[in-house]
Amino acid sequence: MSCCTCTAAARVLLHTAQKAGFSSTRVQLFALSRPASREVHLPPHVRVRSFSETVVCFAAKDGTPKDSSSDGGKKSMTDGGGKRLSGSGGSGKGGSQLRCPKCGDPCTHVETFVSSTRFVKCEKCHHFFVVLSETDSKKGLNKETESAAEAVKLAFAQKPPPPPKKIYAYLDKYVVGQSYAKKVLAVAVYNHYKRIYNNIPAGGRQQVEVEKQNSLTPRELLQIAGISPHGNALGASVQQQATQQSPQEKRGGEVLDSAHADIKLEKSNIVLLGPTGSGKTLLAQTLAKCLDVPFAICDCTTLTQAGYVGEDIESVIAKLLQDANYSVEKAQQGIVFLDEVDKIGSVPGIHQLRDVGGEGVQQGLLKLLEGTIVNVPEKNSRKLRGETVQVDTTNILFVASGAFNGLDRIISRRKNEKYLGFGTPSNLGKGRRAAAAADLANTTGGGEVDAVAEMEEKDRLLRHVEARDLIEFGMIPEFVGRLPVVVPLHSLDEDTLVRILTEPRNAVVPQYQALFSMDKCDLNVTPDALRAIARLALERKTGARGLRSIMEKLLLEPMFEVPHSDIIAVELNKEVVQGKIEPLYIRAPAKEAAEEEYDSGVEEENWPRQADAAKN
Repeated sequence: MSCCTCTAAARVLLHTAQKAGFSSTRVQLFALSRPASREVHLPPHVRVRSFSETVVCFAAKDGTPKDSSSDGGKKSMTDGGGKRLSGSGGSGKGGSQLRCPKCGDPCTHVETFVSSTRFVKCEKCHHFFVVLSETDSKKGLNKETESAAEAVKLAFAQKPPPPPKKIYAYLDKYVVGQSYAKKVLAVAVYNHYKRIYNNIPAGGRQQVEVEKQNSLTPRELLQIAGISPHGNALGASVQQQATQQSPQEKRGGEVLDSAHADIKLEKSNIVLLGPTGSGKTLLAQTLAKCLDVPFAICDCTTLTQAGYVGEDIESVIAKLLQDANYSVEKAQQGIVFLDEVDKIGSVPGIHQLRDVGGEGVQQGLLKLLEGTIVNVPEKNSRKLRGETVQVDTTNILFVASGAFNGLDRIISRRKNEKYLGFGTPSNLGKGRRAAAAADLANTTGGGEVDAVAEMEEKDRLLRHVEARDLIEFGMIPEFVGRLPVVVPLHSLDEDTLVRILTEPRNAVVPQYQALFSMDKCDLNVTPDALRAIARLALERKTGARGLRSIMEKLLLEPMFEVPHSDIIAVELNKEVVQGKIEPLYIRAPAKEAAEEEYDSGVEEENWPRQADAAKN
């Protein structure tokens, strides 16, 4: 080795290496000017170990890997790998693929492998790396400054929950009648807010702390990869640390010795029952607009037992999670409205082995209603393939509703009362179909007086409904026991139907008046006509839904005649509703031909403006 500055530097380096006691017999010095390397032979007692740089890639949100170097052993596993490093950047399956972070070679057929173990071996360079799922990267990157419990407390401190009277007044603007049901719902929502405020902070902070510990930090990723001397390859040390640091609850003897016990408020689930068209679903839809908690309206008719074709029971919580924008903490404070719950009543004698769409669904809903941890499929994933999110249903309020056709027959039989008609057959079967058949057999086909008397009788009987009547209808006792508040809705009489036509926001008659005003025409309905429409709807026995079908039938001819004509007003009176005469048209004074052509062109241009004016 020639005497130059490089040689002097090499001697200093070797002297330092000799003091450090490196574990090899030679050091390679790389020259800056040419690629050839010179080897310097050392005495045998000096051991030098060659440094190897290991790249660790963490899966970032935008797919760009963040590199950090660290020393490792012979087989070092590189973490992360940037799950979506290449492709069009879209979230679709075809546009992006997994690439090895070391050699860049695309890895194929690994999706199912990743979902179960997350460890992937590159086929080209035999390089191990860990693939992070989207939830892990979200946990690692999006660190929320405050927990959901603190957010709830802060929200209540700034703006207290609305009192029941305020909720009742809001429901009154949209739903006519049903005062008892509105009171029950208003009180239930108010108590739900109070229960969240009381229950969540105690267990919420612990849960948030545990979640923060379970989220993967870069240091823990190194431990999973086996690089840090404190961790092993399977990441067991991370789990041990999480369990050690998690706050301990009082158990065993501590609970026995403690004198002070916190009161935990439990929920009271509700079941609404009443005839069709009485406003059960409308109450739920109206309530959903004014709440600060997630609210999901689910249909029970599509639910089946787990493993069969149809929606699983977890889809109920999945809809709530979707409404909460996939925030688990918010979804755990929500309200679920189970519509058409009477359709999952068991039908005896038809299915010999199991009732998949009836009793099986009720059995699956039992733990959900009481409070359990449900595994809900993640966003955009099926239950079998993708990962699941755990949602605790303890603080979720469930409101069920159903028509329960023929329930009044069961109540009258229990009370040994004679119903309208010729009496009850003694061999009446059990179940919802038998009840509906008995109700149909005893329905009077008479005039208006009989229909009104029948409705009053039904309402009087439904006010005495008990749990055993629902059990006889086809609901299992355990399911009925978990719905302690039973709210009967009354049928709609003639006065109520007249009010429904005109009073509430988004009423039927104002809707049609807005439609006609877009064509520069007024619609006038006389009070006698409103009464006649209400009587027709009573005879149809479909509740408030019958009003729209009657109005459609009456206004078909006017809606056909009015556009691009000289009609400026349409009037409906009692004779028109009864079908004796045609609707009355009021026409504008006649114009000259040239003016009519000009007006029709202007009308076509100004139509969107007229539509906006009608809306306002």
